[in-house]
Amino acid sequence: MAMVTRAAWIAAAITLGLPATSAAQRPGPGPGELTFYSQIGFRGQSYTVTGPRETIHIPWTVRSARLSGGSWQICQRSGYRGRCNEVNDTQGNIAWTVGSARPLRVGPPEPPPPTAGGSLRGMSAEFHPQPAERGVRVQSCASGAAACASEAADRFCRARGWTASSYERQETVSGRNYLADVLCTRTR
Repeated sequence: MAMVTRAAWIAAAITLGLPATSAAQRPGPGPGELTFYSQIGFRGQSYTVTGPRETIHIPWTVRSARLSGGSWQICQRSGYRGRCNEVNDTQGNIAWTVGSARPLRVGPPEPPPPTAGGSLRGMSAEFHPQPAERGVRVQSCASGAAACASEAADRFCRARGWTASSYERQETVSGRNYLADVLCTRTR
């Protein structure tokens, strides 16, 4: 196994978009949340970690990551071994191999994103680009599953007098999944 100099290690960390840290740090209080994505720009498959995980099996290279408050230590190997780096910000274009991760410091929870509100209502349908209730965006579900989003969109539409949602998508903001582009109709 080749020895890596500190300068080479720091250069590699910077190339990956990670701050280089040398000292092992202890996890901070609270679970925090970190979501890894298989594609650049927070798209593709996702894998969410809500607390310390000694072993993470992700079958793809992590290409982007979204943090929800605080800092995380992300390591290449299980048991917080291998090259570990502290990450403080969301990363939109990376190439990581992840074997373990844990929160270091957890900040205050982020408020829900603001909503543009409004809708476009016709005779037989109503389109909501950012569905909101009382000025707060509607969360779909923590897992991000399509079936869960469909159920949340149906509930949202029924609460407004429609039969169901015939189209919906999800948008991930600060590690939380929200309904987006919901089309409420009288028929499915």
